Amino acid sequence: MFFPVMLNLQGKPVLFVGGGPETALKVERLVQAGAQVVLVSPFSHPELEKLAEQGSITWYRRGFLPSDLEGVWLCVAHPAGRWINALVAQAAQARRVWLNAVDDPAHCDFILPAVHRQGDLILAVSTSGAAPALGVRIKERLAGEYGPAYATYLELLRSFRPLVQQAYPHDFEARKAAWYRLVDSAALDLVMLGELERAKAALWQALYAQTQSPIPTSFPETHLEAV
Repeated sequence: MFFPVMLNLQGKPVLFVGGGPETALKVERLVQAGAQVVLVSPFSHPELEKLAEQGSITWYRRGFLPSDLEGVWLCVAHPAGRWINALVAQAAQARRVWLNAVDDPAHCDFILPAVHRQGDLILAVSTSGAAPALGVRIKERLAGEYGPAYATYLELLRSFRPLVQQAYPHDFEARKAAWYRLVDSAALDLVMLGELERAKAALWQALYAQTQSPIPTSFPETHLEAV
C-alpha cells in the first residue's frame, strides 16, 4: 500500500544514478521541478550536455559510489545494468535516503505515477507498480478531458485566493463554502468558451452569494492584473 504525496523539490539535492534509456527525460523533469540534480553516469546523454554546461546539473561521468548519497534528499536509480539497483538500495537505506529504482519496485521506497499537467493542475495515476502501462493509458484518457482550459481556470482561481480571505477573514466554514461555490459556478464552462471576463464575473458573484453586505461592483485592480 502506497501513500500518495506531492513533493516540493525546489532547491533539494537529488542524486540520479543514470545510464538507462530514459535518463535524459527523467533528469529534465527533476530539473523542471527545481531540484539540484547530481547525475552519476559514465554514458553519453547528448540531451543533457547543455544542462551540464549551464550548471543546471552536476554530472560525474563515472559509475555509482556509495559516497554519492551523502547529503542528498532522495535518489532515483536508472542505471544501464539493473543489478546496480541493489547496491544503490543498500547504500541508500544505510543513509536513510529515499530511493526510486525505475521499473524495479523491490528496491523502491517510492514509485513515480503517470502524470498529466495543465498549469497548476496535476493528475497522477498509479497502479502501485502492478502495470505502469495501464497508468499511462488512464493518464492519456484524462488528458483528453482535462485540457488547456484548466490551466487558465486554475490561474483565475488562484487570483481569487486573497479575495476569499478578505471576504471571510475570520470564518473557516464560510471560506470553505465560498470555495465550493466558486468551483461549482459556471466559470469553468465560460473559460472553455473563451469568455474570460464573464468567467471572472461568475466567480465574483459566487464569492459574495452568501454575504449580507452588498456585492462590490468592480474587481480590485490587483485582481484584474492577476489573469
